[in-house]
Amino acid sequence: MFTLLGLVLYILYLSTTIAFEDRFAYVLYADGEIINAQVSDDQQWRIKCTEALPEKLAICLTLFEDQYFYYHPGINPVSIIHAVKDNIKAGRIVRGGSTLTMQLARIHEGNQKRTYWQKCKELLLAFALEIKYSKNEILMLYAQYAPYGGNTIGYCAAAHRYYSKDASLLSWSEAATLSVLPNAPSKIYPGKGQEVLVNKRNALLKKLLAQSLIDSISYRLSILENLPSQSSTFPSLAPHLLQECKKMERNAFSYVTTLDRSLQTNVKRITQNYRDRYALENDINNIAAIVLRNDGTIAAYVANTACPDNCSNDVDILTALRSPGSTLKPFLYAASLESGMIGPQSLLEDIPIFYNGYSPVNFDKNYRGVVHAESALTQSLNIPAVQLLQQYGVAPFYEDLRELQFSSLDKLPDHYGLSLILGGGEVTGLELAAGYMNLVRSAKSQEGVVPSYIHSVNKEYYDFPFTPATSFTILEMLKGVHRPDSQDGWKYFSGSQDISWKTGTSFGFRDAWSVGSTSEYTVLVWVGNADGEGKPGLMGVKKAAPILFDIFELLPRASKLQRPISGFVSKEICFQSGYVATAICKQKTDVWLPYTNNSLATCKYHRHVTLDQTEQFRVFHNCASEVVSTTAFVLPLTIDNYYKKFTGKSYRLPPYLPGCTEMSDQIEIMYPSDQSELLLPIDIDQRQQSLVGKAVVGDAVDSLYWFVDHKLISVTSGSHKLPLDLSPGKHTLTIVTPSGKEKSNVFTILE
Repeated sequence: MFTLLGLVLYILYLSTTIAFEDRFAYVLYADGEIINAQVSDDQQWRIKCTEALPEKLAICLTLFEDQYFYYHPGINPVSIIHAVKDNIKAGRIVRGGSTLTMQLARIHEGNQKRTYWQKCKELLLAFALEIKYSKNEILMLYAQYAPYGGNTIGYCAAAHRYYSKDASLLSWSEAATLSVLPNAPSKIYPGKGQEVLVNKRNALLKKLLAQSLIDSISYRLSILENLPSQSSTFPSLAPHLLQECKKMERNAFSYVTTLDRSLQTNVKRITQNYRDRYALENDINNIAAIVLRNDGTIAAYVANTACPDNCSNDVDILTALRSPGSTLKPFLYAASLESGMIGPQSLLEDIPIFYNGYSPVNFDKNYRGVVHAESALTQSLNIPAVQLLQQYGVAPFYEDLRELQFSSLDKLPDHYGLSLILGGGEVTGLELAAGYMNLVRSAKSQEGVVPSYIHSVNKEYYDFPFTPATSFTILEMLKGVHRPDSQDGWKYFSGSQDISWKTGTSFGFRDAWSVGSTSEYTVLVWVGNADGEGKPGLMGVKKAAPILFDIFELLPRASKLQRPISGFVSKEICFQSGYVATAICKQKTDVWLPYTNNSLATCKYHRHVTLDQTEQFRVFHNCASEVVSTTAFVLPLTIDNYYKKFTGKSYRLPPYLPGCTEMSDQIEIMYPSDQSELLLPIDIDQRQQSLVGKAVVGDAVDSLYWFVDHKLISVTSGSHKLPLDLSPGKHTLTIVTPSGKEKSNVFTILE
């Protein structure tokens, strides 16, 4: 009596302690299909099954392993008695007599060596399992944890490894094949013991036919199906995203992503094809691309490409810190537009500049004198951008970028300085793509959102720092970026669509970027070497842009982005300068600007001019009897000098009438600029190079006197350039015309 009670209590205790292996393989899903997988921490393909056990498998398993499964309490006394008789007769264990529940108990115990004592333990555990679980749960657990050959555990892993399909799609023949595998998983499985395996499968199919579970036609067709000859590998469409998921959700094993499986496959194909070509042509080994739906979900995530040799292809480029090159410029133009510093057509200076020894240059090494803001952005000119940042302020722009969720910029603003706008800080591709995506969302009057790649994750929203009107205006400006040569004539194709896009190239040709958006999608592409090695010709427009547009060809054509219905004000601007028109501006036009842009400066380029009757010369009233008063668009001497050199046109005032020379000897020092700090290069023989002073003058001046620190050092005529050998320290450069007009700049030579 007491022994029986003790057994009951022990079985009840066992029922509370039962626990099965919780180390599963890591699996990534898209559109209901596996797109990537990685073995469990104990190197097993043990995939966690989340759906109910398919009916075909349930029928086959019970029919093959335990026909009376739904009727016994965990053990089948008749089977045990027959097993004992057969084992005694044979003098060894030849039959187990185990039920499915007992086999599950054996799996729970780690498949210990078969002994009578071990069998007794499994009997007690079988009772405990029946107490704790329902019959369907026991059957599911068995199918989940049974061995299916090699390191394949469970029916979900087996269905994918042997048939490359979900278990719910198995045929009767396939279900029967899987159902006989756990009986002897080390002796028979696809690729081993094929003859025995097919005989066992066919025998089970014959049972199904005998019990009218399948008809004769299904039976005949089923036995004709070939067995898989070997296990197959899982797809590897997003290996880097799987690792990212493992980091983000450490206690999960299955990740249902927002990826589009077909799109992921095609983006991976496109990037791999370009990578193979670039590697052959330019020794460029890595490419990454991401496609965002503008609702904040990730549609494709290719963080690196495959390569035959070690080329750091395990690096997730999309989460790695890289220099963004010029791709942050649209956000600076947005900030400048919203603050009222510029309008899309406002003229920006494009001449040599010097800020405390920092002298940026444009990519093409040219200077345009002046350029409209929209053109400066679409041509990605460096000098206007640096000047805008200097005027707007590094610290305010840094705060804007932080509000845009560029959390990788974690140093103080002074650390980056003016180089921030040219790629002086490091960001991730994911942050960059999100910034452009949220420009579109802002233009639609939607909140900013942090991109997500898991369906179950709650989206994280934030306040976008720019108004819808500003964001829309910037996106419209970005539509003017010249597409790569492969896209020539794109407007003439019926399927073409407007794309707001930008390229970027980091210093040293280490990173080539291209990022663009439609109303529905945002695509980002990075090209380079993951180890940071630069390559000549590695530029955004040449290497990344063609890939960007090939990816956009995969996407549905998006509707045109609509202008926000509010948030704009109409302003009358000067047609030539792009600033608020004055009374003397000759051509004026009305434009729509963000309502926040209420401090746009007035035009400073139009001036009153007094000419002689021929309108060929400037005059003063005291040296001409008849004059013509008019207005003219005028560029300062230094600016006009570069503008004329670049365009062949000049907006310099006409020369003074001979004999009417008052104030005609205008002069400007182009270099060094006033209050600049200069660090002069060192020659190979460790000698400091000379500083070359430059000046421009009006038409009436043919020579200049050069003074350094109030000492005359030379006289120039024609081209006013002069090498200056100066020691470190503060100096004063003064130039004087023959009539006595002078100009001085103070500057410092750094050691």
